[in-house]
Amino acid sequence: MANPMYGQNKVDNELDKVGSKSIVAVADKTLVAGDSGAVVFVNAAAISITLPAAKPGLNFKIIFGIDTTAGADILCTAGDCFFGIIRLLSDTQDVVGVPQQITHATAIATVASYDTFDVVAATASLGGMAGDSVDLIAVDDTAWHVNAVLTTTANDPTTAANIVAS
Repeated sequence: MANPMYGQNKVDNELDKVGSKSIVAVADKTLVAGDSGAVVFVNAAAISITLPAAKPGLNFKIIFGIDTTAGADILCTAGDCFFGIIRLLSDTQDVVGVPQQITHATAIATVASYDTFDVVAATASLGGMAGDSVDLIAVDDTAWHVNAVLTTTANDPTTAANIVAS
């Protein structure tokens, strides 16, 4: 796609590359910085996805293709952490759990306490059903911002507790 406005948008043909990567993960997967921008389609009930070291601008979208009935983890590289907000919904009731919200300052103060993102579909505090997604963006050399809306098979979701220590 050429830039029709002649200089207004300096990224020109780079726009064609946005969202063009996809990765299907059926077993444990370690992502590298070159995978940034990829949509990672997780098609396993139990899996670990390891992120590369955080560098500003690295980003991934994780989409669960099946329920994470045996548990799935998204892991930071040593010395990195997660922060952000996770919302949790029930798939059977019109009920919303209390979101987990962790600030950047809290996460970087003790990174080892916030270095794992857990999901288990049938857990009232975790969720992770088919169709759920997690957006991850590295904001600096330490922290990944998380924005997620997850669904649980539990009738009464509690407080989301996805970001934890490994």
